[in-house]
Amino acid sequence: MEDLIRRRIAAQPKGLFAQSMIALLCVAGGTLARLVIAIWVPQGIPYITHFPALFIAAVLGGLPAGIICLLAATASGMLFFIEPMALPPPTSAWTSMAAFLASGGAIVWLCDLLAKSLRDLDTANGQERLLVMELQHRVKNTLAIVQAISAQTLRTAPDLAAFRAAFTDRLIALSRAHNLLSESGWAEVTLDALAERVLEPFVASGGGRVQAGGDDLRLPSELVVDIALCLHELGSNATKHGALSTPSGKVTVNWRRVPNGRAELVWFETGGPTVEPPTQTGFGSRILERGLTRGAHPDVTTEYRPQGLYWRAEFDAP
Repeated sequence: MEDLIRRRIAAQPKGLFAQSMIALLCVAGGTLARLVIAIWVPQGIPYITHFPALFIAAVLGGLPAGIICLLAATASGMLFFIEPMALPPPTSAWTSMAAFLASGGAIVWLCDLLAKSLRDLDTANGQERLLVMELQHRVKNTLAIVQAISAQTLRTAPDLAAFRAAFTDRLIALSRAHNLLSESGWAEVTLDALAERVLEPFVASGGGRVQAGGDDLRLPSELVVDIALCLHELGSNATKHGALSTPSGKVTVNWRRVPNGRAELVWFETGGPTVEPPTQTGFGSRILERGLTRGAHPDVTTEYRPQGLYWRAEFDAP
């Protein structure tokens, strides 16, 4: 019965003409049924057959149909079943009409409340299904990222201890990005908040030698993880081999909006050891070169300047 009512409510017409026709048909059916009953029971409740007619009209046609049915049924009862020839009508006629209007109005109101509740429930169920599908999609993507990080880190690690350390650090960076996304409801995240969260361990160990800031720039969720991994790789490299490996080194991270709905993120180091291009390309280098999602049309530049590493990424950030 619930499924039937739910389907009927979902199929309610929107036009007033169709709603009026449903109401009048229900009134006609209720009146005819009362006339048939009157053959065997001349005396009785005048509106007894109009109560189910009200329910049917409100379910099939919605609130307008229910109101029209209520008014038309009241007039029908006064015309056919409440001493129509008595002028003025007796007090009992007014009492019956008032009782019908009150109880019938309650039926129409409850049917409308039921319809709204079922619609809200259907909407909530639909949103829940979408959220579940989105969660499944994100879990699959996250597992794919973890699998890629594991495989590539294992391939380039010199030993098990190095693999464990590098893999753990990258997972922590990934978890920081996911925590930030979760706090934002998997919506946009500011680059300022992302940089603060990901660079936190490097800022703590660097003693104020990491400066980050820029425009109020919001990143779509698909870019958050990519940029988080890139910033982590840059920070990790600076700690091991770059500016943060010496007391005098500094790291500056800037970002700004550029024309055509693009954004620019720049990382450059100064005051550290003399930088030379690596003789071998590891997983970290590949992340910096190709780590940003292809959908953002990234343009990435990595320069091993003598005074320090320079990394620049331009990408779509409308």
